[in-house]
Amino acid sequence: MNKKDKKMILFLLMISLIGLVIYMTVRYFHHPEKGVVEYQEEVILEFDLNRDATYTFEGTYGVMHLEVKDARFHVYDVDCPNHNCEQQGWIDKESLLPIVCMPNEIVIHAVDQ
Repeated sequence: MNKKDKKMILFLLMISLIGLVIYMTVRYFHHPEKGVVEYQEEVILEFDLNRDATYTFEGTYGVMHLEVKDARFHVYDVDCPNHNCEQQGWIDKESLLPIVCMPNEIVIHAVDQ
């Protein structure tokens, strides 16, 4: 590796680091206020993350229950064989992680307005 290659790698690392810092800063100061439930890539429910509530909806495999509380959400009492979506636990609005139930073809996540 010559000197020019090392400079190029350092330049790319710096650009990546700057991009990461910008992304994390925007994400830190901007939190989604609503969530959506998608069934087969179509939105079937929108919910307010700042309002405590419970919702029931049906997927391909069966019924799912969603609880929203204290700007967090989780699923419980799900009709599917493996219950992985229940095991994901509570997701807060700062998280980028969705709740995914493959047997029911359901994805639940926070979105920007």
